[in-house]
Amino acid sequence: MKFTILSHAGMLVEGGGKSILFDPWVVGSTYWRSWWNFPEIEREFLNDIKPDYIYLTHLHWDHFHSPSLRIFDKDVKYLVPKIPGTRMVRDLRSIKRMNIEEIPHGEKYEIWDDCFLHSYQFGLFAADSACVVSDGETTLFNANDAKTFGYSLRQITKQFPKIDFVFRSHSSATPFPYCIKDYEESFADFRTQQDYIEEFTSFSTAVGAEYAIPFASNHCFLHKETRKFNSTGVDPQMVASHMNAKRDAGESVPTAVVMVPGSSWSREVGFKLREFNYADKAKIVEQMAQKYQPKLEAQYEKERGYKSEFKAFKRYFDKFLAATPFVMRKLLLPKVLFKTTDYEGEKFYLLDIPGNQVLELKNDIDEVDAKITVPPIVLMACCRQKMFSVWSASKRLEIELVNGGLGKIQALLGFLDFFENEGLPLRNNFSGRNFPIWLRRWREGAEAVRLFFRHKVLRKEFVISELYR
Repeated sequence: MKFTILSHAGMLVEGGGKSILFDPWVVGSTYWRSWWNFPEIEREFLNDIKPDYIYLTHLHWDHFHSPSLRIFDKDVKYLVPKIPGTRMVRDLRSIKRMNIEEIPHGEKYEIWDDCFLHSYQFGLFAADSACVVSDGETTLFNANDAKTFGYSLRQITKQFPKIDFVFRSHSSATPFPYCIKDYEESFADFRTQQDYIEEFTSFSTAVGAEYAIPFASNHCFLHKETRKFNSTGVDPQMVASHMNAKRDAGESVPTAVVMVPGSSWSREVGFKLREFNYADKAKIVEQMAQKYQPKLEAQYEKERGYKSEFKAFKRYFDKFLAATPFVMRKLLLPKVLFKTTDYEGEKFYLLDIPGNQVLELKNDIDEVDAKITVPPIVLMACCRQKMFSVWSASKRLEIELVNGGLGKIQALLGFLDFFENEGLPLRNNFSGRNFPIWLRRWREGAEAVRLFFRHKVLRKEFVISELYR
């Protein structure tokens, strides 16, 4: 077996004369020119790649990247997690990819002789997945963005007590806290860089891997709105330095290895690592911004001419409100003012979830839980493509908490994910397709009950890294 890191979350695994490619975002940018692969990919690595299979872990555009998928043959077999709803299959068919097989939770698929891919879905609201590739000699655990823990993680480690390599994200891909206006005043200690490093370390140690590869967080920001976030990321070297210092001190943690694009490992040769100096990030990002300035300027020009239309906003959120149960709207979800500015001026859209109404206003108001400022190109794309699930990762938004409503804003993002992945209306979950899927994933429900009892009833402090102990 051999694996090669190709990009942010892109990895090629080869053996038995065949190959499988994971989450290939390998060309261009994503999230409206916000995210770019970092380090950049050298295109010669892609020229000879003709995979037999492509596995997509989930729908987010840094993993399900349509422009990248189009560079591979249409007849490639796509393996996807069998999640509630058929959104992933439908999105693949929309780009003329018809050779698709869904893998149920906990099931396996033989990708070549005696080598199997095992898929494990996770996330009650977000449709995410992790996977294991094993040929009996080498076992790769690609956790990617799936925050698997508790009973669900034990299902995997019980089946695979000896994991050679674990791959997992290690940096922020949410708007919290950095997209909160003046976050330094109230949220400076909310999910710090060190928290992400400790979480990666705890997870990798819990699975008992020999090697831990910081993975799926290898991007930078080049759009003028988001370049300020480059300093907030956790790079792979930060993770590796922390973990290997623990090993040097005698702690039992995996060996962390930094594998930039083009790096590989095989049973015959071992590691072949390419060099990259993350300490030069600021300088390299500036060089990339200059290199891609024409593309960025074209994006800015496109955005200047973009119009926000309330009817698209209302159409989306009327459906969302109709699908969301009354009690959840009243108790869990916020009243939010969306603010967007196009060539006609500033516009104000009120999403009053407890009041079950969507209104266009003439002026700003303060009688809300939060105000969210978002560019019209982003807002309209999310409404028309039903893709608010990718909105927050782009970091192309600013959240002003008016009445301290962070918990309700987090709940809103979770419910939007659930809605877009066809979990709302709730009756969808009891269909002939979806109910058996949820039954296979009973461990997530059991873990949710355990956490509720521990942290809400017993009022134990919630520490993310402790989820893996």
